[in-house]
This record gives sequence, structure tokens and C-alpha cells, in this order.
Amino acid sequence: MQHSKIINIIDIGTSKVTTLVGQYFETEDKFNIVAVSSIPSLGFRKGQIINLEQASHTITQSIESAERMAGFQINNAHISISAPHIESINSHGVVAISNPNGEIDINDITRVTEAAKAISLPSGKEIIHIIQRKFTVDGQEGVIDPVGMNGIRLEVEAHLILASSPALKNLKKCLEDIGVKIESLTYAGLSTATAALTDTEKELGVALVDIGGSITNITIFIEGSPVFSSVIPVGANNVTNDIAIGLRFSIEDAEKIKLKLAKLAETKKFEDEVDLSHFDIHSDDKKKISLQMAINGIIKPRLEEIFSLIYSQIETSGFHQSIPAGIVLTGGGAMTVNAKEICNKIIPLPLRIANPPKVGGIVDDIINPAYTSTIGLMIHNKNSKKSSGASIKVPKVSMGGFFSKIKSLLEPLLP
Repeated sequence: MQHSKIINIIDIGTSKVTTLVGQYFETEDKFNIVAVSSIPSLGFRKGQIINLEQASHTITQSIESAERMAGFQINNAHISISAPHIESINSHGVVAISNPNGEIDINDITRVTEAAKAISLPSGKEIIHIIQRKFTVDGQEGVIDPVGMNGIRLEVEAHLILASSPALKNLKKCLEDIGVKIESLTYAGLSTATAALTDTEKELGVALVDIGGSITNITIFIEGSPVFSSVIPVGANNVTNDIAIGLRFSIEDAEKIKLKLAKLAETKKFEDEVDLSHFDIHSDDKKKISLQMAINGIIKPRLEEIFSLIYSQIETSGFHQSIPAGIVLTGGGAMTVNAKEICNKIIPLPLRIANPPKVGGIVDDIINPAYTSTIGLMIHNKNSKKSSGASIKVPKVSMGGFFSKIKSLLEPLLP
């Protein structure tokens, strides 16, 4: 049997918590999805825990559903995080080369990176990522890997991504309480970039915009590395809420209408009325709605506002003139009707909508922009030494995670 690596992923989004079990074949550089499960994010608001008990229950449901599908227990996982408390700082570090002969080694890289981290952090924040963008050796800029080079002075440009310390503690406590060991915490913008962006786009300069349920991640790459990371508290749920209010439907029915309209708008004319009898909604009062009213009267104004906020954030970053590759749009919000057209109208930059790369296994419902972050997190951690079951044979289907948990509870009580 072919050996592989098992990678467990928990993607904590604003509308859903997704657990994915991926199988990575190192010799073929190929992925296979073994199990995937998405549960609505109860206990979370805008990516942050607001009810610890509900949040724990949501994650447990997602994990146990994936365990039943995979046939084995999930004890550890790589976690993605995204919330408005995420922010970034670009920093500069300088050290003298320590070796008497002037040759740069790993110790010098560590020291200059620590120097870049030695900054005054905002209150309640901590560094979750430090990304070395480029090095300078004795004034020679743009060095990617200075190890082995000779010099006297080593400098680094680093991108630091910060998160709220209390929010991270709450998340860690939540996962510890349900018996899941955190292998890594990754800002969702970085994992999404792994799946959504090409090397050429990152090198030229590009803004990755991931529109989730109630937040949007904006991550700008220049010369192959991130230079700006931010999260704004708007997302596709704003459109759903407007549909619910404007057409007087429940939130659940409004979400179904929003997704159906995205497909129907490609074939229907805006003046046509749409029969809701095939939308699987629960309203008995209304059988038809006007596409003209729903799309142009409700959805379009909200999308224009969202993309205006996104562009304002990109301009505020100071890098809006350094991204010739333009905008790469992904996330569930990218599937909203007319999202591409409205983004093109508001943001005067090239635009591409990104789907996650093709992988094998159970993929029927997840190869769409809503799961770019989840699949990206799996790819992002494919080389992690801590990936569950490194170089193991894929387990055969067993009694599943539920019975394993019962066994672990009973063992301490046995004589």
C-alpha cells in the first residue's frame, strides 16, 4: 500500500466550521480528500468566540461528522483563524554578522528575525506570523537566501501578522476542552493565497480578497511575499440580510434565494419574474419575485458598498499602485450574483475569481470559492513535520470517532 501523510484541517469561518481530512502522497505531490464536514458557526460572531459552550459544540459536531466519514479519530489539527482583530505591521531588523570570517549562517538569520520582532506591539496583541520578505547584505538589496554569503551587516524586511491574545486563548481553550491538539494556527489570508494565487501574481503584485460570511480578508502580495494583511467586518451575510428585509423572507430562505439567483441570472432576463416553488423555501405567501428588484434594487447597492470598502482599505494600505496583477476574488461572497461585474465597476484593476485547485477524493461540493481557504490550509501545511500520521498508511475504516471517545471516557473507570 502506498504511504501517505494525513493532514487534519479545521477552518473556522464566520458562517461555517469546516473539518477536512486530507491525504497527501509525497512522491506524486497529490492530494486526496478523505473526509469533509461543514457545520453552521454557532457560538461565533465575525470569527470570534462569543459563547464557549456553543462554539465547542459546533466544532465537535464538525469533527465527529468528519470522523465518521474518515473512519478514524481526529486528535490534532491545523487551524485557520480570521477575525477583525487581525492586523499587520512591516518591520525592519539589522544585525552584525557573528562569524569571524563573515559567512552568514542560520544563527544570523534567527538573530535578524528576532531583531525584526523587537517592536512595540499594540495592547493585547501578539505575533502569530513573521514572514521574512527579503534580506539586504552590506547594502545589496533583494537577497532571498543569504545563507553562505559573506558580509558584515545583515538586514531583513519582515511582515508581522498580529492577533488578539485573549481571542487566541479562548480558541485554544475551546479546542483543548474537546481534546484536539493544535498543530498550527494560520491566518486564513495566507492559506487562501496558497490555493488561489499563482507565483506570477504574487511576484507582480496582487490583492487577494476573500469574502466570507461576515468578514472579508484582504492580503496584498508584492515580490512574492505579503506586505499587507487586514480583515474588515463586512461580508456576504450583509447581502443575505438585505434580501431578508427587502423581500420579507427568513434569513434561511434569503440565503437560498441569493444562491439560486446567482445561477438563474446567467440565463434569465432581469425583468422576468422568478418562481420560488423550486427554491425549497418555507414561505407560503410569495410564489414569485422580480429579478429586477432583487438584483438591481437590493443586491447591487450592497455589493457596491462592500467593494467600495474593500477598495478604500487597499488604498489605505499604500500599495494600491503596486498591484498590476489586480484583484483575485474568492470566498463564498464571490459566488454572489453580479459580484464580478460590480467589482470591476468599483475597483479599476484587473479581476479574476479563484476556485480552489483540483484535488481527488470527496470533492463534489467543495470545489468552489467558498472552500478555497479550507483546501488552501491543507496545501499550506503539506510539508509540516507535525502533520498527523506523517509517512503512514491510510487507516482502514473502523468504528469511528464516536466510539473512540466513549472508550477514552470509560478507560479511567476500569480496574
